[in-house]
Amino acid sequence: MSHEEAVLLQKLQQGDTEAYITLYNQYYPSLYTYILHFIHVPELAEDALQEVFVKIWEVRERIRPELSFSGYLYRITRNHVFKLLKKITADEALRLQVMQGLQQQTEDADTQLLWKQYESLLHEAIAQLPPQRQKVFRLCREESKSYEEVAIELGISRNTVKEHMVLAMKSIKFFFYTNTDGILPVLFFSTLLLDTSRP
Repeated sequence: MSHEEAVLLQKLQQGDTEAYITLYNQYYPSLYTYILHFIHVPELAEDALQEVFVKIWEVRERIRPELSFSGYLYRITRNHVFKLLKKITADEALRLQVMQGLQQQTEDADTQLLWKQYESLLHEAIAQLPPQRQKVFRLCREESKSYEEVAIELGISRNTVKEHMVLAMKSIKFFFYTNTDGILPVLFFSTLLLDTSRP
């Protein structure tokens, strides 16, 4: 950390808005790029960045100038981004908003390539499931059969089919999230989850 930044942080602790704005302008480009890598939607990335700096202002008195401010800032940003990704996954309205914002991007050749890579990863994840679970998953997802129909076809109970699907989705989610990052795979998995849901 430079002497100039340490001085800025000391002023920030004391509530100096000019020091705050200077730090914001200094870190804005790199943080915005970092967030955009995960979110892919400029408007959401911008909002997330603003929220991160609001948080910095709120905790300014606890910032320690002698420690790495850059590391602290990126840690707060990473945590905020992960919370936002979870929120997008759980919130149907927000997910729809993001997907609409990504509509033009999905027509882009690079994004289409990513989508194909996610499809390939999905096939890998399915292939690693136990045989019976894999069969249940394929019947429900690829043939769009209900739990009752699969239960009759395989000679098992509906609850067993449901249990296989729950465990399959957990396995696929773990495989998927450990091999990808960002909002696109989150949306891809969310779509998969909706496709495989049965009452």
